[in-house]
Amino acid sequence: MSVRITGDMLALDRKLVRRINRHADTLTQSAPDQQLDLQVRIAEEFDQLRGHRVRCELVATLSAKRQIVVREAHKKAEDAIDTAFTGLKTKLRRMRIRSLGKAGAAEALRATGT
Repeated sequence: MSVRITGDMLALDRKLVRRINRHADTLTQSAPDQQLDLQVRIAEEFDQLRGHRVRCELVATLSAKRQIVVREAHKKAEDAIDTAFTGLKTKLRRMRIRSLGKAGAAEALRATGT
């Protein structure tokens, strides 16, 4: 897994980089058979309704040229990162279940001869 971190000055914060790399390592350990490239973008933004927030955007490119995009914004950068990685894990799990379901259906069709 390759991880690329971009964004404003928050992307240079060593504490946040360690948190991102730790989440990426646990993601790799949970799905070792799946090759993915991860792009993380961290930026501060100002919303007139909610004030200053930190947006974390994850773009995961899978081996089959599929992309999963997760965007989260919270007051604290740590919360935005944690929530974005949780959302990415959920989407990866759903995609894996969906692909297993399609493979299982194809095998069931072959097994019955129809």
